[in-house]
Amino acid sequence: MEDESMSSCRLLVPDGSLQKVVHQLLAEAGIPISYPGERSYRGVIGNERLFPPPFNIATRMRPWDMPTIIADRKAELAFTGEDLIWEAGCEGKVIVLERYPLSRAGRGFTQLVVAVPNNSLIAKVSDLRPEHEVWTEYPNSAANWFASQGVNPTIRCCHGSLEALLEFADAIFENREWGETLKVGGWQTIAEVRKCQLCLITCSEALENFEQRKIIDEVRLLLGAVMAARRLCLIKCNVLAGRYDEVLSVMVMYSTGGTPTVSQLVGDKGFVLELVVESALVDGLLPLLKEAGAELIVQTPIDKFVR
Repeated sequence: MEDESMSSCRLLVPDGSLQKVVHQLLAEAGIPISYPGERSYRGVIGNERLFPPPFNIATRMRPWDMPTIIADRKAELAFTGEDLIWEAGCEGKVIVLERYPLSRAGRGFTQLVVAVPNNSLIAKVSDLRPEHEVWTEYPNSAANWFASQGVNPTIRCCHGSLEALLEFADAIFENREWGETLKVGGWQTIAEVRKCQLCLITCSEALENFEQRKIIDEVRLLLGAVMAARRLCLIKCNVLAGRYDEVLSVMVMYSTGGTPTVSQLVGDKGFVLELVVESALVDGLLPLLKEAGAELIVQTPIDKFVR
């Protein structure tokens, strides 16, 4: 008898700092997750077409544990960080389907760094000696990276609040977003190790399974459509026939790559033009459209966009 779990995907979602941004992304993609209580770690996925029972349960857990679970084929889809894949030693064992520019404070990525107290005599990584203690939540990554730099400090493992170790650590190997917490805590960065983003991961076996591959591809499509739409909007305007060419030329300049949609107004009084543009460019586009002869200009948000 075929294993029933092979016909659907088991989804893992992050607890902690990434929880809000991931759950919001999933909800906007039509894959909302609800929990019976604040302390529950098993949420109900509100999309039974993609996640039919009994696979409509998303498990909320620490992103640190997800790479290993996916690598062991105990689940098929998970959101975690590139830094955590690296720390788990799973870079060759899981497949990164997508990288998303999402983070708790909105920068779009985090960065692993080496930092020392402001009054430290350690000015660069090569100053580190075996007697120096480097505290970190990433003991494996830190040991491997320092070895690649030709230094061998003592690695101490710590779980959270590394900034509080100012009087106890010679250095910390930390993940930062903006770096303000480090500065306020009295730390200065002496090396930037690598940038990391939020990832959607799976295992090779899931991609080789026809049913699971269909689900994975659609989840990727929906999430990607939401991410694309977040930076876009729809511009619609009316234009008289005599100003059509001028307005159209302005719209084409601001196009995301598509061709404006053109409809005729009732009574042959002109045209309606619609175009998807980058939201960040709208402030510059609107005056140009007005100057070219556009009327009744409307900006509309987009929920999903698939090119």
